[in-house]
Amino acid sequence: MTRQKGQALVEFALVFPILFFILALTVDLFRVDWAATTVAEAARQGARQAVANADPSDNPFGAAGGSCSGTTQVNAANGSGCLTSARVYQTVVGVLGGFSAGANMLEASPSNCPNPAVGHASICIYPNEQGSAGIYVNCAAARSSLGRDPAPGDLGARAPEYANPQYKGCFPIVVTVIYRYDTLAPFLGSAAPNFLRIASSTSMVAEY
Repeated sequence: MTRQKGQALVEFALVFPILFFILALTVDLFRVDWAATTVAEAARQGARQAVANADPSDNPFGAAGGSCSGTTQVNAANGSGCLTSARVYQTVVGVLGGFSAGANMLEASPSNCPNPAVGHASICIYPNEQGSAGIYVNCAAARSSLGRDPAPGDLGARAPEYANPQYKGCFPIVVTVIYRYDTLAPFLGSAAPNFLRIASSTSMVAEY
């Protein structure tokens, strides 16, 4: 009887790591899907806030005041400074919630948005908030010169375009969120690093 108990303990000790790995992997699969949905929603809300045409009296590119929301409709998007990169970043971080232990904000295109550390996020907003205005007279001139619809960054910075809108209907803004999932399953991060990199970009046309 003692020998059988000892054998059972040895067998359990051998099988337990495998069972634990399978359990952790199963939980990871569900959490990765949840994280992917959250990252996509964060990018969508960030882009929605960045393109909303807030009331000029609220100074959308000025100092922060009041609350901002990536789901607020245009006629209700009236928080001060809500179109700035810093406030768009706040909205994205709020949507990410507990998934991110920290986030870095950059004004960069999706292709230049860097991979964050494990458990962290990179939030990239493009084009830049401040900078020069576009060089084209209007949307038609931009399309004619470019030979295509303008891409984010083709038509100058966001604040100059808001102050003197000349590209109504064709000024795109893109928000990219990259999150490095922190796995529960041992060694999964080193075995499948690309599986744990969750990225989403949302591009919208500015309403100002």
